[in-house]
Amino acid sequence: MNNLKEIICFFFVLYLQKKVIRFFHKDFSTLDDTQLSEWLFEIAKKEGYKIKKLNYNFVDAAKLYQLNKKYLNHQTDTDILTFDYSMDNKIFAEAFISCEALEENAQKNNQSIEKEILRLLSHALLHCFGYMDKTQNEKSFMRLKEEECIAMFHVKQ
Repeated sequence: MNNLKEIICFFFVLYLQKKVIRFFHKDFSTLDDTQLSEWLFEIAKKEGYKIKKLNYNFVDAAKLYQLNKKYLNHQTDTDILTFDYSMDNKIFAEAFISCEALEENAQKNNQSIEKEILRLLSHALLHCFGYMDKTQNEKSFMRLKEEECIAMFHVKQ
């Protein structure tokens, strides 16, 4: 029986490694991972990109602060960090999202947690396409692109 468990575990690990888009959270999101993945693939296709590997990690604010400080030398809180390793039009990236900041953003902007999740997921992907948000004009354009992406999600908000 132990052998069967080991075989099942082995194939499960192989399955996870093959999955192109993965979401790491402890039941934080009520949105369906499969629908989210299909939506993200649609966004990438519309922009002329192909997603090869994309991980979304939902972490606490302290962890995101540490990452921001360590890798970007920023000593500020943020809601999301995107590490983009893409080449040509093939997306390879990892995003870290602060659960606390996500909830605060939703409350501050008077919107659902689900819509804010969509905003941040698309925000990370938009960075991989080369969209920036340093200047006010870039931030405004990024917000428009996020809204376009959210409108593509086919679940009632």
